[in-house]
Amino acid sequence: MKRFSKTLVAALVFVATMAAFMVGCKKEQMPEAVEAMQDGATLDRIMDFKRQLEAVEATPNERTATYMSVADAIWNLEALFNFTYAYPNKNYVQTVSCDTTLNLYVCANDSVLLTDLSVFYGQMFAAVQTLYQAVDLDNKEFLILDVQVGERNGSHQAIELHSVQGRVTTTTPHDPDPNPHQWKGPFTNGLTWYYGENGGTSNGLFQGIMDAADTLTRTLNARLVPQAPENCEYYYTNICGKTSIYNTIYAFSHEWFPNIASHHCEFYRAYPTPDDYWLDPDLMNFHYYGECHLVQVEFRSGNDPVPSTHSLFQVQVKEYENDTAIGHQTEALYGIRGVIAHEWGDRGHL
Repeated sequence: MKRFSKTLVAALVFVATMAAFMVGCKKEQMPEAVEAMQDGATLDRIMDFKRQLEAVEATPNERTATYMSVADAIWNLEALFNFTYAYPNKNYVQTVSCDTTLNLYVCANDSVLLTDLSVFYGQMFAAVQTLYQAVDLDNKEFLILDVQVGERNGSHQAIELHSVQGRVTTTTPHDPDPNPHQWKGPFTNGLTWYYGENGGTSNGLFQGIMDAADTLTRTLNARLVPQAPENCEYYYTNICGKTSIYNTIYAFSHEWFPNIASHHCEFYRAYPTPDDYWLDPDLMNFHYYGECHLVQVEFRSGNDPVPSTHSLFQVQVKEYENDTAIGHQTEALYGIRGVIAHEWGDRGHL
């Protein structure tokens, strides 16, 4: 997955280049009332917030003051934006992440006026739309927005926006082997893949189109992320993103591959030789299972774990290279899953 950042000159908006190897899931605790809500109640809450914003816009001179806690405001902003503009169910083959920070005015009672929240939602839309339109991808679609609380400076609360957009494909992703125990994994066709840079395979297939990181990404999403029921689609609230930290050994081994020297979940080679840039089927399978362990176990344990209430809905494996090493880095996205009927249709586009 590639990353993109662009400076925006606009009131209350600045774009910061994302720290490429941060672990992110620092949203304030979700209000207990939200944790207990059933899916119908979640959707009702999103629609109620939408109606409140529309009422404020329709009556700008209304003097009645309506307040909302910062935590509730963050949940509502993210949930409504994603329900309206995000399409996490599509098949993404490349994603680009952008970070933007806005300032939200907080009143003396540590709450947010609904009128200020209405203005902020418009600013948030404009900032995310600008980032989205600046990303150069074919068949582009908006994947998800993660809204997090930043630092407070007096009455100004920093709100961090992490947007993810990607290139959508209509081709079928890698079809998992129906009998992985026979072949020790989903990769059985003998192809040796270049680690990244759209390097394709050793026999020249997919050069300039795909690489080992792309292939792992598509296979992981095909096997780990469930499809919505027929005539339905999933949406997600309380988004949580986790990114592996560079040079951290997420230890992994697998009984089917005793001769593989790597002890990393993710592909990694220090001071690589030319041969080290290529992943044969056994190595692809080993790191497929390693990536599964990373997003299903490692990211759900230790410091700042992904909550048990959250479901995985997107995995992106991307390559990196520096003066001493090559490897893969992984970003996974999780959220509380809801389901809606297709009758909602295309709700909106950036």
